[in-house]
Amino acid sequence: MLPIVADSCDVGQPVPALGVSYRVRSYSPPSAQIANTYTGVLPLFEIAQVDFQALFLSMSPRDSIRVDTHASDGTWLHSYKSRPLPKAPPADPYAIHLADRFDRFRWICFDLDDKRGDTLVDLATLLRWLEEAGLTYVVAASGSAGGRHVWVTSTTPLDALLVASIAKAAAKRLPTLDHGLLCNPSTGAVRPIGAPHRDGGRSQLQMPLEGEQAAALLTPATCGNPSDAFVRLSLIIDAVPTPPNVRVRLMHEHQAQVIDDELGPRLPGTPNTTLDDETYKLLTRRPADSQVSEALASLLTKLALRRWTWPMVERLMNERRHREGALLHACTSTRRGTLRTVLTDTQAREKLARQWERCVAYAATLPLTEDSAEWTETIGGIVDLVEQVQQAADACPERWATESGPADRAALDLRCLLALRSGTTVLNLDVRRAALATGHGRSTMHRAQGRLSLDSWLAPRTSDGPAGTHELLPITASHPGFTLVARGGTQGTPPPVGGRRTSLIFRLQERLAAGQHDVFAYGRATGTHCGGLGHHAGRIYQQLNEKAERPLNLTELGQHTGYQPRTVARHLARMRNLMVATRAVMTVHHECPTCEAAPGERCRTAAGTVLKRRGADQHAARQTLAAERSGTPYYRPRPGSLVAAAKALGCFGVTASRARRYAVEIELYRWWQQEEAWMHAPKAGVRTGVQTHEDQAALILTTLPRQPRRRYPRGADGRGNHQTAKARIERRIATA
Repeated sequence: MLPIVADSCDVGQPVPALGVSYRVRSYSPPSAQIANTYTGVLPLFEIAQVDFQALFLSMSPRDSIRVDTHASDGTWLHSYKSRPLPKAPPADPYAIHLADRFDRFRWICFDLDDKRGDTLVDLATLLRWLEEAGLTYVVAASGSAGGRHVWVTSTTPLDALLVASIAKAAAKRLPTLDHGLLCNPSTGAVRPIGAPHRDGGRSQLQMPLEGEQAAALLTPATCGNPSDAFVRLSLIIDAVPTPPNVRVRLMHEHQAQVIDDELGPRLPGTPNTTLDDETYKLLTRRPADSQVSEALASLLTKLALRRWTWPMVERLMNERRHREGALLHACTSTRRGTLRTVLTDTQAREKLARQWERCVAYAATLPLTEDSAEWTETIGGIVDLVEQVQQAADACPERWATESGPADRAALDLRCLLALRSGTTVLNLDVRRAALATGHGRSTMHRAQGRLSLDSWLAPRTSDGPAGTHELLPITASHPGFTLVARGGTQGTPPPVGGRRTSLIFRLQERLAAGQHDVFAYGRATGTHCGGLGHHAGRIYQQLNEKAERPLNLTELGQHTGYQPRTVARHLARMRNLMVATRAVMTVHHECPTCEAAPGERCRTAAGTVLKRRGADQHAARQTLAAERSGTPYYRPRPGSLVAAAKALGCFGVTASRARRYAVEIELYRWWQQEEAWMHAPKAGVRTGVQTHEDQAALILTTLPRQPRRRYPRGADGRGNHQTAKARIERRIATA
């Protein structure tokens, strides 16, 4: 251990070993030493009692501190302002910076706040982590009722990326940890040991009890904490280094750019000033007392994604309904045990500006929205591709009239819909999700994707997860409908991408929603299965629903679906018996071949007058046309009778039961994967994560990447008992 110099007048003389009582003359570090980097020089000792405030000031990584400010009534606002580094400790509450101006941390201080819960439990967990990583530490009472500060010093400055990753990983497992100061090297500061608290009291040393030993552990030269130990700490708590601000765009990856100019921090792009209903309600409605800060963060993130600028956000403060809505957190402040106090206009705008800067930085890491310029550039090609695929699929209806045709067309339509929504043709889609979206089974969707890949509609891609990855391919000469959709350029201006995309999404949504209904469940009714009309009848109903503005006859339905007329008539007869489809005879309004009168208009003579004859007000050609059409049956859908028809067939609830079964399978698979990961994990060392008692009856169903581990059921031979595990999950998933 390096010798510690305790007298500024005799700098070269070593101090006796720690733990021995001694007296040192008064200590006043020179300003140059304060502004310089840490030197390992211990400040004032008075009969084995350490002045920790002078110690922290002498080793401050910056030439400034942060001091609390007074309110008009004399209370503390808990709003720290930057002040020059003093020679003597201030009498007001103040905080010492943890990082230098190069964003390198000298100390890591874990702030456990008693307002968030029981700090003693989290303190024990944190100290166990530090001891296993081989790190020394100092524990201090922060000055509040149960708050704790755990100081960990590093011999060499630590990178902000490593400290932020440790803080974020620890915060997920320590509910009382306030990790924001460790993620913000520019303003992150903590009150040192001995500094006063705004509610009274001071921060006091708790561990170790000897002041000289604590001073040595707080000094970088004598703490004994190399940077490798902090890397071990990150591995113990499963901390993944925080990635830089990189946004994964739809077609390629670029580094996110946050523009900071005269308009303040913002994302590039044209602002969208139109607010949706959700954002408007969030802005104007007063949030719950426990969600005031969450409402402000949600609002500012939404506005940042809409490319708003700081002047636009600042103008929201001018209206009272906004200040009492989502902006309430920016306009007020709270202290423990007191009501909210209204900030001045200047203080509120400064607080809102800080929150806006944070939310813009967070929004830069989120996926692109439809308002982004990049989305408009990439979505145009996706819309063109989906239009070509749909036209080619419609040009060969016989391809979808086979036994597996309805499932293949439903899988293709689902891929097109997801491509329009996500803006990419490479999609990860598991078969269970596809089955619930189309009304087919998971095995049927798996085989349908294989058949579409063989026919060059899809192309499989490599995938790292359980979901299958396929790419929607453009139309080539190998597709049956290539000759009908491959056409040359046009002289006209194409319609806007937004309108085309919206109409395509609406049409595909309506088609898939009609095909997944319970009434079109596959199979005949048996003792164990309630059969519906089948997916072939669903395809016919889809065409009736898409052409709802005009009824279709048997010939037109056969042309759109690829079925023979007798097949269409058979399915229509069953649908008519259940009132799913009804017959419509077109005898009321017809166009006139003679005078070209539109349907609903009266016939006119050559002079333009209304035709009035004895008992006849139509031309003979129009009457002949009406007589011909009266003998041809037309059909239209009745969407309101689908539920009643499904109940009449006894197949109502098939989709809900399938969804419940798939949920059990997904949770069973996740549980077994977690058990396998635990079996292959090294058992030496500390078991991290929330642990559950072996007799705990509740199983937490969640999709979080890390969750409480529960023992997987096993048989007498030690193997996993999947039937018992499935039964336990089924008991905990509510029936519809």
